[in-house]
Amino acid sequence: MSDTWTVTVDRERCMGSGICLVYAAGTFGHDEEAKAIVIDSAADPIDVIRVAAEGCPTAAIQLVPNDGM
Repeated sequence: MSDTWTVTVDRERCMGSGICLVYAAGTFGHDEEAKAIVIDSAADPIDVIRVAAEGCPTAAIQLVPNDGM
């Protein structure tokens, strides 16, 4: 997964709902401000990460294709 996609979190948009952790707990965590962070972009299958991104209430999670893929 990490070779073809980059997972990003817009910290300004993130409200810390935790939806991403429900769907992709291996990929996302919360920092000391209770905002989402990417802890391991290869921990969950891309379809699971995509569901987490789609479920984010503020659309803070983005899947960005890496160039050349």
